[in-house]
Amino acid sequence: MEEQYRKEITWWFAEFGSESEVDNYLALFPELKSRLSKFAIGLLIWNIAGLIDINNPDDVSRVRLILKVLDQTPGFDFFDNTFNECDPETVCEILGMSPMVPIEEPKIKFNYTVDRIENYADARQYLDMTSWCIVISEESFNADTANGNRFYFCGNGEWWDTPCVSGTGFPHDHFGYSLIAVEVSPENKIVSITSRWNTCAGDTGDFITEDELKSILGMENYNKLLCKPTENHYICQKYFPEDE
Repeated sequence: MEEQYRKEITWWFAEFGSESEVDNYLALFPELKSRLSKFAIGLLIWNIAGLIDINNPDDVSRVRLILKVLDQTPGFDFFDNTFNECDPETVCEILGMSPMVPIEEPKIKFNYTVDRIENYADARQYLDMTSWCIVISEESFNADTANGNRFYFCGNGEWWDTPCVSGTGFPHDHFGYSLIAVEVSPENKIVSITSRWNTCAGDTGDFITEDELKSILGMENYNKLLCKPTENHYICQKYFPEDE
């Protein structure tokens, strides 16, 4: 089936003399290896028109999130293969900022696990699950950690099964809270807290406050964010002996 999607994309790209770009688009947007191949030509047109830049990790992140939402909302049928000739901002507003069918969600239960992202290989494992730049691009990961900052990914329960659908509390909904990236400085200061919705929700690293982060993680998990293996080993051993 995946080969059929590739053929469909290749046919459309050939109409624009861009068939050589197929592999590049499939690598950047793995979501296109599915029924979402329908929108590949729309992405190409956006790129040609300068509405997105596929060499910009921020744009790639945003587009990947749009595709995920399209796959799980009526937007898949609402938009044609050129997004009804809408620009990315309009599409994002329809799917995210103003959901067509807001979903009433039950109260969110928090049960987080915290994983430190040691290197890009660790981050890359989340490629199919989130659209953060440090997951998509090794260049972005290196740039964001060059100053010594480190990242932790905090997953809530079975976060991988959380549907990519906007709730009425968007972006503070089940999907937004399902996976959070926390950036910590060498001085153990919280630099940014980013939701799984990422930039589609206007997220600039201030998804929640540090006090809110403490509340939803619990102090044991929160303290793990401030516990670097080499410098704070004694603290880890003292307060979290079960992790040793």
